[in-house]
Amino acid sequence: MAKLDEIAELLTEEINGFEKSIGRLEKAHENLKNLPLRPDTTELNNLLKEYGNNQKDNIEEQQRLMQRILHKVERSILLPSWATKLAWGLLVAVLLVLGFSIHQVSRIAKKEEAAYLKGQHDTIEHYGTFFKENPEAKVLYQKWLEDNGQK
Repeated sequence: MAKLDEIAELLTEEINGFEKSIGRLEKAHENLKNLPLRPDTTELNNLLKEYGNNQKDNIEEQQRLMQRILHKVERSILLPSWATKLAWGLLVAVLLVLGFSIHQVSRIAKKEEAAYLKGQHDTIEHYGTFFKENPEAKVLYQKWLEDNGQK
């Protein structure tokens, strides 16, 4: 909107300058009418026409630029800053959760191996304790192993 205000101010200044120039020219024309000589004003008329045409072209160009700017402003979409911050926050949260999930999944094999080794150790310890408390069971187990050829 600042550009629009600046363009409007420039147009107003140009128009005021043009009106002042016309006022001065009218005064000069009145002074020339009072002189006994009749000057040739064709050059002056041509200059004024050329200046008027230039002003008209400038105004039309500025109006076209103004229309383009207004069209672009109307088509633009403005998002509030809180919506942008919320979207970035959600994106960061999703990426953090995804990264943590991938990290946890990659550690599953290590956890399974550790659990297997702990289970194996606990089982051996449990049977060892059982065989210490029940020596007759240990003897029966060893006999069974010999019979099946697994010792």
